[in-house]
Amino acid sequence: MTQAGALVGVSVFELRYKSLGNIGTFENGKGMPKSIFNEKGSVGAIHYGHIYTKYNLCVRNPIVKVTVQNAEKLKKVYTGDLVIAKTSENIEDVMKTVAYLGNESVVTGGHAAIFRHNENPKYLSHVFNGANYFIRQKNKLARGVKVIELSTKDMEKIEILIPPKPIQEYIVSILDKFEVLSQSTTDGLRHEIELREKQYEYYREKLLTFEK
Repeated sequence: MTQAGALVGVSVFELRYKSLGNIGTFENGKGMPKSIFNEKGSVGAIHYGHIYTKYNLCVRNPIVKVTVQNAEKLKKVYTGDLVIAKTSENIEDVMKTVAYLGNESVVTGGHAAIFRHNENPKYLSHVFNGANYFIRQKNKLARGVKVIELSTKDMEKIEILIPPKPIQEYIVSILDKFEVLSQSTTDGLRHEIELREKQYEYYREKLLTFEK
């Protein structure tokens, strides 16, 4: 059976909703004020604010660094981990997520959570950032008025669709192609950009919810 054929069959035979608490573990970050960022540092650092201002779905080389000495006081992030912004000034950015795909371990700090798991990291990042059924769940659990927050205890309750890994990889490969097409356009082709974005959002929702 081809991957495309498997994608059709999996919705009936192998697709399961699982809570995040059952597929991985959360760990809260701590510390890391901007004052410790150091251009001469050797350890990459993922700041929670950069998750929704600087990064997209994944990052290999964080844009800021800290020294080895300061890194020892912070929480480590390993290849494949997700780093999640726990707080924001608006509900849309709460639980904005980036998958770390670099080779060396990096660190993260306060207002961020680390999700360790055994799934395809980019598949999870697509779900966390774009699946409507996921966003509805996290928005209901978020708390606060001026500062919106979501605890890791509540994150554990969110349920997502977990197909077999080959299907996760297949979905990622399709969505990556749409993303490349969207990024290949220029500002002079604004209408084309809008069409690409709508097309990407349409197929992302279909693929992540396994709708025909």
